Amino acid sequence: MEALTKLIYLAAAVCFIIALKRLSHPATARSGNRIGAAGMLVAIVVTLFNREILSFELIIIGIIIGSAVGAIFARLRWWPS
Repeated sequence: MEALTKLIYLAAAVCFIIALKRLSHPATARSGNRIGAAGMLVAIVVTLFNREILSFELIIIGIIIGSAVGAIFARLRWWPS
Protein backbone atom coordinates (compact mmCIF):
# COMPACT_ATOMS: atom_id res chain seq x y z
CA MET A 1 0.00 0.00 0.00
CA GLU A 2 2.88 2.36 0.76
CA ALA A 3 4.29 1.91 -2.75
CA LEU A 4 0.91 2.85 -4.25
CA THR A 5 0.74 5.96 -2.07
CA LYS A 6 4.20 7.04 -3.21
CA LEU A 7 3.25 6.42 -6.84
CA ILE A 8 0.14 8.57 -6.49
CA TYR A 9 2.17 11.35 -4.83
CA LEU A 10 4.57 11.13 -7.77
CA ALA A 11 1.65 11.52 -10.19
CA ALA A 12 0.48 14.58 -8.25
CA ALA A 13 3.99 16.07 -8.45
CA VAL A 14 4.02 15.50 -12.20
CA CYS A 15 0.68 17.32 -12.41
CA PHE A 16 2.23 20.28 -10.57
CA ILE A 17 5.20 20.39 -12.94
CA ILE A 18 2.95 20.23 -16.01
CA ALA A 19 0.74 22.93 -14.49
CA LEU A 20 3.72 25.25 -13.99
CA LYS A 21 4.76 24.75 -17.60
CA ARG A 22 1.26 25.46 -18.92
CA LEU A 23 0.80 28.50 -16.67
CA SER A 24 3.68 30.22 -18.45
CA HIS A 25 1.56 31.09 -21.50
CA PRO A 26 -1.84 32.84 -21.50
CA ALA A 27 -3.30 30.47 -24.09
CA THR A 28 -2.69 27.41 -21.91
CA ALA A 29 -3.01 28.98 -18.45
CA ARG A 30 -6.56 27.78 -17.82
CA SER A 31 -5.71 24.16 -18.48
CA GLY A 32 -2.55 24.55 -16.39
CA ASN A 33 -4.63 25.83 -13.50
CA ARG A 34 -7.00 22.87 -13.82
CA ILE A 35 -4.14 20.36 -13.96
CA GLY A 36 -2.56 21.90 -10.87
CA ALA A 37 -5.87 21.82 -9.01
CA ALA A 38 -6.38 18.18 -9.96
CA GLY A 39 -2.90 17.33 -8.70
CA MET A 40 -3.60 19.06 -5.40
CA LEU A 41 -6.93 17.25 -5.06
CA VAL A 42 -5.23 13.90 -5.62
CA ALA A 43 -2.52 14.74 -3.05
CA ILE A 44 -5.11 15.80 -0.47
CA VAL A 45 -7.28 12.72 -0.97
CA VAL A 46 -4.29 10.37 -0.65
CA THR A 47 -3.18 12.18 2.49
CA LEU A 48 -6.65 11.92 4.03
CA PHE A 49 -6.74 8.17 3.39
CA ASN A 50 -3.39 7.73 5.14
CA ARG A 51 -3.92 5.55 8.20
CA GLU A 52 -1.25 7.38 10.21
CA ILE A 53 -3.51 10.40 10.65
CA LEU A 54 -4.83 10.26 14.18
CA SER A 55 -7.00 13.36 14.21
CA PHE A 56 -8.86 15.11 11.40
CA GLU A 57 -9.78 18.22 13.39
CA LEU A 58 -6.75 20.26 12.32
CA ILE A 59 -7.21 19.21 8.70
CA ILE A 60 -10.85 20.30 8.73
CA ILE A 61 -9.96 23.62 10.40
CA GLY A 62 -7.26 24.21 7.78
CA ILE A 63 -9.67 23.45 4.94
CA ILE A 64 -12.25 25.86 6.36
CA ILE A 65 -9.76 28.68 6.93
CA GLY A 66 -8.05 28.19 3.57
CA SER A 67 -11.36 28.08 1.71
CA ALA A 68 -12.58 31.24 3.44
CA VAL A 69 -9.38 33.17 2.70
CA GLY A 70 -9.37 31.95 -0.91
CA ALA A 71 -13.01 32.92 -1.41
CA ILE A 72 -12.43 36.38 0.05
CA PHE A 73 -9.38 37.03 -2.14
CA ALA A 74 -11.19 35.71 -5.20
CA ARG A 75 -14.05 38.14 -4.59
CA LEU A 76 -11.94 41.18 -3.70
CA ARG A 77 -9.58 41.10 -6.66
CA TRP A 78 -7.32 43.50 -4.79
CA TRP A 79 -4.12 42.52 -6.59
CA PRO A 80 -3.08 44.41 -9.77
CA SER A 81 -3.68 42.73 -13.11
